[in-house]
Amino acid sequence: MDPVEILDILGNENRRRILQLLSFRPFYFNEMAKRLDLGPKAVIDHLEMLERAGLIECYRDDRRRKYFRIAENIVLEVAFSPHSYGIRTYRPHVSQKISAQPSSAPSRSSLEGETGRSGELEEICSRLRDLEEERLRLRKLMEEIDSKEMLIKRLATGLIERCASDQLEAEILTALISGDSRAEPLARRLGIPPAVVEERLGRLAAQGKVQKRDDAWTI
Repeated sequence: MDPVEILDILGNENRRRILQLLSFRPFYFNEMAKRLDLGPKAVIDHLEMLERAGLIECYRDDRRRKYFRIAENIVLEVAFSPHSYGIRTYRPHVSQKISAQPSSAPSRSSLEGETGRSGELEEICSRLRDLEEERLRLRKLMEEIDSKEMLIKRLATGLIERCASDQLEAEILTALISGDSRAEPLARRLGIPPAVVEERLGRLAAQGKVQKRDDAWTI
């Protein structure tokens, strides 16, 4: 899934509203249009775009009403700094081992009546709070890793500025810091014709600053 395409899609407020609505439950078309206070044509256009991107899917119920729902779990990450810019998407693995009920599920008898159901919901909410605390701990660890990465990239950028013969070579070397790349995607990232990038990469290779491995360029 193209993360740039997803960013473009999320740039529209009404498409974000549709996804927000579908995060609660599936909706059928008329119900969705009424809830969002949008014209039918606008809703159809937004839904078609979201469906083409694979973000939502549709199905029909027993009454043949067409429902829409979010297709799957997707995480979009955007990170930028003075020395890097990156967008990526990934699909979190959902373990099939997690039961629909809490690990310490109440007995059958305790589920009878409102008291039992409230206790079960409270246990589930407690598990969600534990997961949120774990997420915060991991986020702090990621912040520490990002901080170290930015420091190393700053050092690398300083070295590149001293060894590159001009600004274009510096941009190419800076782009390669984040990982190997073929000439064509590298050219797209830099907004430079592929032929120019190929020529500069060849010059850098002759100087021993870059090398080509399995059709990809690397420092």
